[in-house]
Amino acid sequence: MYGQRCVSRVYQVESQFAGLVIGAKGAGIRELRDISGVVDVKFVARRDSETSPLTVKATSEGVCEEVYNAVQEKIRSVDRKKMMFTKAPKPPVTQIFIEIKENMKICLKPKSEVQNSKIITRDARGKGIFLFSKYECLGLEDGLSSLQITNDHANKMDWLQFSERDLIDSLNKSFSKMNKEERKAFDFNMTPGKFTFIGNNERGGKQIIPNRCGNIAKEAFKAINVAPVYSNALKKSLYPEVTKNLQLLGFSNLNSGSPEQFTIVHLLAGDNQERFSVVLALDENLEELSEKSDSRLSDEKKKAIENVFKAKTIIEVMGNTHMYPKIAFHKLSLLLHPDKNSHPGSTDAFKKLQHAYQEMTAGKSHSTKALNIGKVPDIKANVIRPPKVISVKVQKRKVANITFFTSNILDMRMALTTFKEDPNKLTNHVKDVLNECWDKRDPEGGILTPDGKSGIYIQCLKQVTAGHIWVKPIETKYGEAILELKIKEMREKVENQKDWQECVEIDMTIIMEENEKERLEAEKLASYILEIRQVWDTLVNQ
Repeated sequence: MYGQRCVSRVYQVESQFAGLVIGAKGAGIRELRDISGVVDVKFVARRDSETSPLTVKATSEGVCEEVYNAVQEKIRSVDRKKMMFTKAPKPPVTQIFIEIKENMKICLKPKSEVQNSKIITRDARGKGIFLFSKYECLGLEDGLSSLQITNDHANKMDWLQFSERDLIDSLNKSFSKMNKEERKAFDFNMTPGKFTFIGNNERGGKQIIPNRCGNIAKEAFKAINVAPVYSNALKKSLYPEVTKNLQLLGFSNLNSGSPEQFTIVHLLAGDNQERFSVVLALDENLEELSEKSDSRLSDEKKKAIENVFKAKTIIEVMGNTHMYPKIAFHKLSLLLHPDKNSHPGSTDAFKKLQHAYQEMTAGKSHSTKALNIGKVPDIKANVIRPPKVISVKVQKRKVANITFFTSNILDMRMALTTFKEDPNKLTNHVKDVLNECWDKRDPEGGILTPDGKSGIYIQCLKQVTAGHIWVKPIETKYGEAILELKIKEMREKVENQKDWQECVEIDMTIIMEENEKERLEAEKLASYILEIRQVWDTLVNQ
């Protein structure tokens, strides 16, 4: 640019963003210098001042402004991420029940000193992580140190000594928050995990002393500078033990030949930063792969399609099985549903299955004629594979989030969640960003997080590499019910976490139709919760 007139401008940038402007080993400055028309860029970081000077020398004022705007856009992307996170806080805890004997206290130890922990703890950003160690008898000094001038009733008790009556009351309050449509379609899940306690890095353990009624107030945690955080990410070493015990207890694996594979994305998008929970599977608009590479068209799933098309009676559609109709339907749904089977005949096959199940549960004879859906359609030569949006949940809210804290290695959290299924709420822009992230996925198939300019903030990524579904009929005081247990082998990233974290998540529920959920009373749900807890305790203590 020899002999060309140049313009210099000096801009002030907040010093807290100096690292962002300079970049790793000066990469940020080099990017600015590469902008067309730029002669030179200099930035002096001043720690003793709120602002630092950015000097731009370029061929015109317009180019100088372009450089400054590029810096401001970087800063806005950081601010936007902070804003997005604050607009979507973690759901409030409805209730924590504690089961502790009289005159006992809770002992915590630093993470490194707890040998039997089954959970995975995330980085606490410079804070210390403490885990439950044991219950211990109160000593005289504990009683003296916990004496307070104020009455116990003056403090809000966040952790209450468990009683079935309190559980039922809490569930009734939760049901009252739902409208009629939500009562038909809520999710009921129980998830094993354990509390971690985040606090300042300190040597030695900590103790939490309940009051005379066995309850714990917020002040008890504040007094020892810790905050309890529930973790349901379990160590993968737990998986073989659980699956072995499931077989011993008589559970059936419904999809041993075709475990589920999908990616869950929790994200914020749009001007109002709306929360979305998106489930991605396989789609039809990226690279072509062979038929064998698509898990939605395994030999087992092709065979299931052929059998349903050939079936003449409803019992033949249901697989000529002696299983409970609800379990048989559930098992075949995993093979036939269009979201899980890319065969061109999957939609009709699933309709035929639904018809057979409805007829059977209505008490019709097993020889009742099945729905006629014609011949099996041919499979295309090539099957195309990358993300297909199979589920979009919006307006998700937890109306109940109840945790049971015990002396066991793992605790249990129960959640009632309401939501709306609305794939149309996902804009083309969000779909394009997700597809772009999928295009750049890592060698193991994990999708990358979008850059700050996309207007989309991913809070959590979960890549389920194998989802196994186990079921078993159980006896309850309200009659027989089907208990379902899902084990998800997975990798996850939370917020701006760089590395994938290998873990296992387990969800337990009772399989219920819409009409059952609509009529479900708090007493019956409380009974289910206690039954599931008992089964889980047996499962991990076999």
